[in-house]
Amino acid sequence: MGVFELRYPTRSIFGKGVFERLGEEAAAFGKKALLVTGRRAMKEAGTLDKAVELMRDNGVEVAVFSEVEPEPSTETVDRAVRLIREEGCQLVVGLGGGSAIDVAKAAACLAVHEGSTSEYLAGERKIEREGLPFIAIPTTAGTGAESTNNSVLIDKSRGIKKSIRSPLMLAKLSIVDPLLTVTMPPRVTAASGMDALTQAIESYVSLASNPVSDALAIRAIGYISRYLPKAYENGGDLEAREMVMLGSFMTGLSFSNASLGAVHGLAHPIGAHFGIPHGVACAILLPHVMRFNLGVRREKYAEIAAAMGAEPKAEKAVEKVEELLETLNIPKGLSHFGVRKEDLEKVVRDAGGRSLSNNPRPASEEDLLNILLEAL
Repeated sequence: MGVFELRYPTRSIFGKGVFERLGEEAAAFGKKALLVTGRRAMKEAGTLDKAVELMRDNGVEVAVFSEVEPEPSTETVDRAVRLIREEGCQLVVGLGGGSAIDVAKAAACLAVHEGSTSEYLAGERKIEREGLPFIAIPTTAGTGAESTNNSVLIDKSRGIKKSIRSPLMLAKLSIVDPLLTVTMPPRVTAASGMDALTQAIESYVSLASNPVSDALAIRAIGYISRYLPKAYENGGDLEAREMVMLGSFMTGLSFSNASLGAVHGLAHPIGAHFGIPHGVACAILLPHVMRFNLGVRREKYAEIAAAMGAEPKAEKAVEKVEELLETLNIPKGLSHFGVRKEDLEKVVRDAGGRSLSNNPRPASEEDLLNILLEAL
């Protein structure tokens, strides 16, 4: 067993109803907060207004930034940073899916740094100090962004999608309440849940996995594969919502310390070029990458199959994933979104990063192209 290092948020609170503690927890960090969220979902669900009320009732003034797009950009982070400075905010709260949390996380950190977000994404500047206190409140069960030390962003001017990453970006507090996921429509439940399952599987077979990340990932695989179809079928099934949320939370704790693999290495440029929802892109790619990796991780894939309720054979893990995709009505190929064969070379050209380097089987450009052709 080699040396490994673990990084987690300072505190995490998990359970039904813990959202109600936002006000008292936020008050411990400052008197004025920037609340970062998406454009519609939290407003329509009433969750945004509730968050503002909880903080104001505890003496915390709130400025709202509700401009986060599904695929967040560096420009959006820059606007959030400007608002933090204009309003004199002392803490940042991210409320929503992974996009809102990633923007909040980056804005909280970069608010105390000079330069543009684009410069940090490109590696032209380095994060040198801790930012403003940051509270993450996920409302989808999928991204694990509340547990990670990175923000995934698109730089439109450079045509890239990658991460700003630093241990200094970790949340001071994550509030993980399964009740906040009840309003998710079925398609979002499916996409975010498959993102979580992909992260769990990739972290379990990653070259950077360790005994702690493995323990979290394999349990998460079991929870998500069992309960995601139930949450998809009946959004009001509170047990299913809680168990998928728990699986997603555990997945975030796992992959943030074990990295991911070729699915995410390819999904990021696919999202940047074609705007395919991240969870859907991951779901489409997952069985094809699993087949590519089978020969070098047979024992672990057999354990994944067992965790998903199948016979403990490596090939059965792929079959179980494909059955799940069918149940969740996930499109079968990238061509469903207008991706063409001639588009794939630019995806391969832009693939890479930490995720791809930790894939258990080295993948050449030809290998990646073949995976994409199979997933087309």
